[in-house]
Amino acid sequence: MSKFLDIVPSWLWALLLVLALALVGIERTQVLKAKADLSKAQKAVSDEKLDRQAENTRRALAALDDLQRVMAMQAAHAKAQQENVNAYEKKLAALDGRRLTAASDAERMRQQFTAFASRDRDQAASDPAACQRVADRSAVLASLAARGRELLQGGRFIVEQRDAEVGLLLSIVGNDRELLGP
Repeated sequence: MSKFLDIVPSWLWALLLVLALALVGIERTQVLKAKADLSKAQKAVSDEKLDRQAENTRRALAALDDLQRVMAMQAAHAKAQQENVNAYEKKLAALDGRRLTAASDAERMRQQFTAFASRDRDQAASDPAACQRVADRSAVLASLAARGRELLQGGRFIVEQRDAEVGLLLSIVGNDRELLGP
């Protein structure tokens, strides 16, 4: 083997050694460059994942804020609706109390008119025919007046009840509009 080495000049061996070392250096540089590119790509993927996580977190927080806002609006809406219904029920209770009072007043007036007609009849005993007509008329008028007063009072209560119902509906619609507002 030593003869073989002697055939090739030493400068050629040196050149081959330099070329081999240069080739190893180039390959090492390419490997380092590939590692750097891989590291850069991994960092880009990691940054993209972090960006996605941040975006997802931001969206989740925005959805949570919106949900809390909607829940607060719904709670305020429910509270206002309950207040409207309570006010309506209070008005109805007051109307029922007034209706009972008016019914007892109407009955009292009917009894007063009946007593008045009875007194007229008793006093009209001196002229039986004329006085009987006056007494009959006063009894009929008393009955009609009492019935008219009852009807008038009943009409007032119906109108007031409808007014309370309309007020309730208006407050419900207003409350719903606030909930659905801009």
